[in-house]
Amino acid sequence: MFIAYTTGTSWGTFGIMMPMAVPMAWTLALSQFNGNVDIAYTMTFATIGAVFGGAIYGDHVSPISDTTIMSSMFSACDHIDHVNTQLPYGTLAAFTSILLYVLFALGVASPIILIPVGIVLLIIFHYLLSELYAKKTGLPPIVPDYKAS
Repeated sequence: MFIAYTTGTSWGTFGIMMPMAVPMAWTLALSQFNGNVDIAYTMTFATIGAVFGGAIYGDHVSPISDTTIMSSMFSACDHIDHVNTQLPYGTLAAFTSILLYVLFALGVASPIILIPVGIVLLIIFHYLLSELYAKKTGLPPIVPDYKAS
């Protein structure tokens, strides 16, 4: 996350981190689990996912990222305003991912469990974030129905 945020590039972060993270995950998993290749594959895949997720998060919320700059330019939005609107939702997804990786580290490795937990957490956190933002700005938390009666 830090490398992608400070450099503004997800692809550069992939290029820097993948050659370090993948062999390290594979070697550590094999050494800690007595050569169990199945666990080594699982740990390596989780590491690849963590690198992808962190790099995309850092790129998405970085004010110096090319995609963030182009998005604010093409939408005729103030650049810092655009960054400030992206940061809470990107951080929400990153925080949810971190919680899922904690569950993974605690031994919950089944995607049948982790994916629904992630979806539920995203819905709850999005609701809480929307409520907090509505209170902060004085807007109604639910958009009124403007259909003609």
